[in-house]
Amino acid sequence: MTKSIKLINSVNTLARMTSSMRRVVFCLALVNIGILLAGCGSESISIKPRLTGLYDDKSALVHEIQEMTTDASSAMKRADRFLQQGNKDEALYYYVRALEFDDQNTEALEKIGDIHAEKGNYIPAEVAYQMALKLNPKNVTALEGLGLIQLNTGKQAEAKQSLATAVAIDPNLWRACNGLGLIADKDGDYLQALQYYESALKTKPNMPMLMNNLGYSKYLSGDLQGAMQLFDAVSRLDAKYDSAWLNQGLVHARLGNDAAAIQAFMHVLDEADAYNNLGYIYMMNNKTPAAYEYFQKAISLSPTYHKLANENLDRLHAMEN
Repeated sequence: MTKSIKLINSVNTLARMTSSMRRVVFCLALVNIGILLAGCGSESISIKPRLTGLYDDKSALVHEIQEMTTDASSAMKRADRFLQQGNKDEALYYYVRALEFDDQNTEALEKIGDIHAEKGNYIPAEVAYQMALKLNPKNVTALEGLGLIQLNTGKQAEAKQSLATAVAIDPNLWRACNGLGLIADKDGDYLQALQYYESALKTKPNMPMLMNNLGYSKYLSGDLQGAMQLFDAVSRLDAKYDSAWLNQGLVHARLGNDAAAIQAFMHVLDEADAYNNLGYIYMMNNKTPAAYEYFQKAISLSPTYHKLANENLDRLHAMEN
């Protein structure tokens, strides 16, 4: 098989997994796909047999074409316009359409991968990125996108390789650096994680998510004061960034500042849940008396049966026994 045929087969794979694509209304039922269709306006078009593979619903055989795309360039322009408008489903249809005209179109493959990845459709996204990498193994967009999917799906070794390759080519890929930081944290290599997060912050300074991740890495390494400074800075930048408040509560609990921990938790949780959180932290750190106290407090504060606090209390009893 030639490379072209392999790419076409992959295009069809993408199409079958594409959801909520364009409204499909052809003026004629596509029974004889190879024929020249007319009657949808003044323009006639030739439909290639493999084009039907782009539709996710084979029953959608009638379709009103509002604006014809006759080449890859016109399809890309239309796709880009829909993407700028926030209409990802329409954009996706036309990026795949562009790929039908030109199966070497790496930009279309990147955009298809990006849209699917944002929608959480990891399988077709990975197909698109892999196709782009077959055309150019140094395509940093595809390497980064593929690596982040691999990280999200638990393929840590593959993710590390993909992301590290991308960063070696372009050190300014902040998402790849952040992903590598998360992997380093999981590996317990906190110095390496620090370097990756700081690299990401050079590209995206004062980004709450990156600062929060760096703070949590410092927490994991035992640098509680450094972690607290970052969590506090994130909360000042974005008071609605919940993770920073929860992490502040976590650090306060580790430092024995129970009242401050409750106050931090209550930026996100109600009072009963805040005490349950604190009890859970103490339970996980084998501080049984404090855990009992706060689970009981959570139960007493809850206007209804607090299922989680009661379950944690039962768990604590079981751990003791």
